[in-house]
Amino acid sequence: MQTDGAQRMGLSAAMSDGGWARVAVLCLGVWLHAADSLLAATVMPSAVADIGGLSYIYWAVALYELGSIVAGAVTGLLAVRLGLRRAMTIAALIYTAGCVASALAPDMGTMLAGRMLQGLGGGWMMALSHVGVTQLFPARLWPQLLAAVSGVWGASALAGPLIGGLFADAGLWRGAFWAFGAQAVVLALAIPVILRREEAAIGASDILPWRRIAVLSTGIMAILFAGVRPDGLEALALALAGFALLACAFWLDGRGAGRLFPPRALDPRTVWGKGYVMILALSTAAVGFTVYGPLLMETLYGASPLVAGFMVAIESVAWTVAAITFANAGEKLEPVLIRTGASAIVIAIAGFAVTMPEGPLWALAPWAFMLGGGFGMCWAFVIRRIVESVGEGERERATSSAPTMQILGYAIGAALSGIVANMAGLGSGAAEVEAAGLAGFWVFAAFVPVAVVGLVVAYRLARVRLARGG
Repeated sequence: MQTDGAQRMGLSAAMSDGGWARVAVLCLGVWLHAADSLLAATVMPSAVADIGGLSYIYWAVALYELGSIVAGAVTGLLAVRLGLRRAMTIAALIYTAGCVASALAPDMGTMLAGRMLQGLGGGWMMALSHVGVTQLFPARLWPQLLAAVSGVWGASALAGPLIGGLFADAGLWRGAFWAFGAQAVVLALAIPVILRREEAAIGASDILPWRRIAVLSTGIMAILFAGVRPDGLEALALALAGFALLACAFWLDGRGAGRLFPPRALDPRTVWGKGYVMILALSTAAVGFTVYGPLLMETLYGASPLVAGFMVAIESVAWTVAAITFANAGEKLEPVLIRTGASAIVIAIAGFAVTMPEGPLWALAPWAFMLGGGFGMCWAFVIRRIVESVGEGERERATSSAPTMQILGYAIGAALSGIVANMAGLGSGAAEVEAAGLAGFWVFAAFVPVAVVGLVVAYRLARVRLARGG
């Protein structure tokens, strides 16, 4: 096991020839995606007041998520086909086009098209940033560099809504999209200069598998739509149909050319399959706090939006703190961190179920910190195990699939949380506080079994021993 001093020397050597500039480019891609996903929460109400389309405001977020998941799914294939530099430049330009469309939107239809493009470009940049870490730097430095990525993600949780709020309060909601579009232009110009390393392209016969992409997209849309249907049975039917389509998409992908994911991506008998199942299950189970936490805190305890937002931000800050704290952990601690991180997530979700209905408000903070800290503790090491367990030709797919599974889990969890909340009567208008108390229990308790699945798989992943050459 390396000492901290040896690891710092290795990091300095790796960064001596433009390494920090490459890290900055990768982190800017993460920033644009992460901050923009949160920016919309504070900008969209002002946009709707200006251009209309209140009934479609949900889809401004849902289409962004759809674009992010689809882009993440094709990232591994396109990163090999185009090379990291070209792929990331194209992603930045697509994102820029989406920002311009949203900034100029005269109506909600144009806005939704812009949000879709922003999701595609942003999701692509997010996944490519993870690919860049594993392509451009040695494996021993991945936890440290992924900690930097996590730090950017945590900062976006605080800055994204704040930036959007500042523009909205000034009556300049369109300026928020112009500001992020300008940053994407800077990124597109910097990438060819800083990311000089070019990867070999694959053969022209490997084309994008449009049928699988269509099946995957339709399944995601069905799940997202299920989350906002007021009728519980209808919502459940849509969700089940969506899951069936997702299963079909993964089945087709495992048997076709030009795969989107590594083979047997969700098979827990493979090392990488364990990692993906862990990420998917824990992300699905954990997102309820982000989606319904602010509403529940405002309804049950009269918390202001600022206080509720601060409570949710604790999770992201804890993720960053834990990722940075344990970035230099050696191989002997890696299994412990994976098991401990997954355990913390399960405990936190159960803690929310017990605490949210009755309070007090401050008692939610430790669970929020434990939830984010659990992810930050194990995230980089899970990705390293996934990538090191696949063949060399699967590395790009394996790396990009990790954040894609995370976003997919968030989308699934958000939709299922919506179904649970609706069945509990939240938003029905009658006995609002009573319904919020009921939803405050079930939005978390219903997902404890899902989190336990992630925990069991995490323990199995932690037991795997991988041969490493450093």
